[in-house]
Amino acid sequence: MRKRKGIGLVVLTAILLLSGCQNLPGPEETVPAKGQESQEEMPTEMDLPIETQEKPVMESMPAEPAAGQEPEAGEEASGQQAFKEENQEKGLPEKEEKPAEEASAEPPEESLPEEIPPAEEQAGQQAEPPDEAVEGIMVEKKILVIPGLEREYRYLFLSDTHIISLDGEESEQQLENALPRRDTLFKDESGRTPEEVFPDWIAYANEQQVDGLLLGGDVIDFPSQGNLSFLEKNLEMLEMPYLYVPGNHDWTYPWEYMTDKGRQEYLAALSRWMRGTPAAQVMENEELVFLGVDNSSNQIDPAAMDTVRSAMERGKPVIILQHVPFATDRLVDTAAGLWKNPVLLGKGVLGGIYPNEASQEYMNLVLGGGSPVKAVLAGHIHIGEQDSLTEGIVQYTAEAGYMGKGLLLIIKGEEQADTQSD
Repeated sequence: MRKRKGIGLVVLTAILLLSGCQNLPGPEETVPAKGQESQEEMPTEMDLPIETQEKPVMESMPAEPAAGQEPEAGEEASGQQAFKEENQEKGLPEKEEKPAEEASAEPPEESLPEEIPPAEEQAGQQAEPPDEAVEGIMVEKKILVIPGLEREYRYLFLSDTHIISLDGEESEQQLENALPRRDTLFKDESGRTPEEVFPDWIAYANEQQVDGLLLGGDVIDFPSQGNLSFLEKNLEMLEMPYLYVPGNHDWTYPWEYMTDKGRQEYLAALSRWMRGTPAAQVMENEELVFLGVDNSSNQIDPAAMDTVRSAMERGKPVIILQHVPFATDRLVDTAAGLWKNPVLLGKGVLGGIYPNEASQEYMNLVLGGGSPVKAVLAGHIHIGEQDSLTEGIVQYTAEAGYMGKGLLLIIKGEEQADTQSD
């Protein structure tokens, strides 16, 4: 009896266990969540072993501080200090500020291989004075600091005035060349001709009592008798000395360009205003030497070299006046946008004019180590620019004088510049 009761209890217990487990999932069966029946079941992060759980990748980015929390002093200080030191090495402000027009995806313009600040900036010169507009002319003012000078000097620099003055004696060929240039090409913004503009420059020089007038060539557009007479009349009105170097237009016509006849007849006719020697001439005061050199043919006349050497040996700072500028990387690019042919002396590989033997010797003297030259003034390209030729030599190129544009060069010693800036 007891054996039957034991068997019955075992059977009852088995029935109860089987009926209670019918609604449970099997060992390999998962139950999808409500609304996710169609999604493929993936193991949750907690289902994975601890050593295989993925962690967010944050090692390459520093965590941002929570609201109100200061960043760690060590990281911020080291980053700012590195940025500051880098900018100081480059001469940049502590905070880089880019103008809106430069804020583009284009790469910055490539700097020159040797970025040399202009000579006056090297001397710690103050800002340039404002330009001056006087009776239809615009005078740009530039300051050149030459340490050791005892007084201040002021020189008016003009170039490319392209005077065309007709006296009724011109040939038909001359008129066909002159009239379109005078009446269309060489008019200023007010519609005035070069013949009308040039006397204003003479009047300004006299009124300002400048120390001298520097004429950088192409003062007349061609060597007609009418132009020569007009030039003589105006230069006689000057109340100060002047230095005048020839440009390529002063002594040529389109049909008589750089010819032997031009040199022997037309260039020779200008010599009376060029101290008798157009190739090279000197104007000197108690502290400065102004050396005028003819490179209007794009090269230096070998006959100029004796005068050049003499001027460089006088123990004074030298300022050079020539028609064709020396080439710089930046100026080659600028001039190429306006002129089809090479218009700058040197850097032939970049598009300038390859110097001949005499020109190379001249350039070596002017630009070489130990040169007393402080500035070069040039015209020809009708572009007003300031550029550095070497660490101690600045070059100024003039805008077209027939447009009523000129440059007043103020030359002073370092102590005078410091006194005026205080």
